[in-house]
Amino acid sequence: MSIQDLIDLQNIDSELKEIEDLLGDLPSKVFSLKNEEKSLQTSIEEGKNKILSLDLEIKSHSGNVNLLINKIDKQKDQLFLVTNNRQYDALQVEIDNLKNEIDSKENKIIELTEEKETTEKKVSDEEQNLDSLSGDLKERIKRLEELMGENAERKKEFEALKSKKRTKIDKMILQRYDKIFEARNGLAVVPINGTGCGGCGAFVPPQIISEVRARKNYHNCESCSRFLFWANE
Repeated sequence: MSIQDLIDLQNIDSELKEIEDLLGDLPSKVFSLKNEEKSLQTSIEEGKNKILSLDLEIKSHSGNVNLLINKIDKQKDQLFLVTNNRQYDALQVEIDNLKNEIDSKENKIIELTEEKETTEKKVSDEEQNLDSLSGDLKERIKRLEELMGENAERKKEFEALKSKKRTKIDKMILQRYDKIFEARNGLAVVPINGTGCGGCGAFVPPQIISEVRARKNYHNCESCSRFLFWANE
């Protein structure tokens, strides 16, 4: 195990990071669009089912209105057959009650019709959004598949190299390397430039430089914690 193993590992990780950066936010965007598409499809389906249900309810109330109208007509016919005022008044009250019931059902029909029209508009808008979103999604999936196809073999090769290289490095060193690589934007191992750290420019004592040049032990910058190596030979 030597500092060169860390340098090699960083080069491999940099290649993998480049592939990841190339894909960018496409994978997460595709995932998000798929969820949005599914949500719209569900909402459209629910909207269409609601429209069918409202249609049935409107037809039911309309049918009841027709039945009530027929009842009123029959009651009106009875008005000519009554023989006293009490019977006439009773029939008139019943007719008035039926008329009130018709008014109530007609108001309900208006309410349901408005709800149906609102739902139809919502479904129509969602269908347009779905068409647009599905087109965008297809393009993004196509682009993602192209990029993944172009880089799949390359990524596979580097991942194999990474696994092999990591077996050569002490676990404690790897843990430090991984933390620094993540924290320092993919730059965990840097050369000494003159008497300064190649990462942050902080001064490196002569004794440390001497040991780094001799490749004795691992040394980290006291300022940024990056691993140091000598590249001027």
